[in-house]
Amino acid sequence: MSNTIRLMMASAVIATSCGGTAVDEHSESSGKATTSLTSAARATTTSSPLPTTTIAAMDTTTVPPSTTVATTVPKPVVPATPVATVDIAGSLRGRVIVIDPGHNGANGAHTREISERVDAGGFTKDCNTTGTAGGDLSESRFNWEAALIVKATLEKAGATVVLTRNSDDGVGPCVDVRGKTSGLVGAQAMVSIHADGSTAKNHGFHVIHPSGIKGYTDLTKGRSDQLATALRDRLVAKGWSPSTYIGDHGLDERGDLGTLNRSSVPSVMVECGNMKNVGDLALLASPEGKAQLADAILLALQRFFS
Repeated sequence: MSNTIRLMMASAVIATSCGGTAVDEHSESSGKATTSLTSAARATTTSSPLPTTTIAAMDTTTVPPSTTVATTVPKPVVPATPVATVDIAGSLRGRVIVIDPGHNGANGAHTREISERVDAGGFTKDCNTTGTAGGDLSESRFNWEAALIVKATLEKAGATVVLTRNSDDGVGPCVDVRGKTSGLVGAQAMVSIHADGSTAKNHGFHVIHPSGIKGYTDLTKGRSDQLATALRDRLVAKGWSPSTYIGDHGLDERGDLGTLNRSSVPSVMVECGNMKNVGDLALLASPEGKAQLADAILLALQRFFS
């Protein structure tokens, strides 16, 4: 089955199953508030429509009344940042990659919806969180802007890239829906983009890979570990500092993240830095920092598939 047909079928599946309220998941690693899209089987409980939530791929299906499954390239303008600064045209041709920009811009205004419980991998947790912030830069906006640059970079290398949301002014989706997107679209890997919110003295990035959970991540854990190591190594090669306060040399294994646990393909979550640290925030807010992140993800995926 071709990737085009698989993506179109996935859009139809999501359109018929995601009747809940859209909400988004933040890196559950630092206690950030979580917001998410209700699971496919649940009905919408709110009396008025919420902002639309989309999964970007190849065409667009609208699910009344509040959830849109978008498969077109997101309309917001990509920040004026160079795409890849490395030249690996065609190196990911034929690959389908899910990029998950954590959280969403309107999550904070829909705390009831994002607090609904979902299956996060054999246990329940909140649908999503609101994320952290540094100065006037919210984590959801950083995640979104970085994801657009990563998307453009991977597409330049020939990949088909699916985003779990198509704007930063919506709600969700939930962590379980984000994870399950990878299987629905026939992806070979997923990278979830986040930033942390620790005390100001702490700094550095870390890449989270899932623990082995029977029936969830037991079949993909080994390859997820490899992807996490590849991404850690490429970020270090770009001059990024591994976290000084969490994980082990930039790697952190966790079993409590629904986005990773509900994915059926090798998946990692990168906490790009501590938004409460002045140096980390300056890097994440800069066009150069986002371009370096995109390059590192591209190179890590190239290594992963080699």
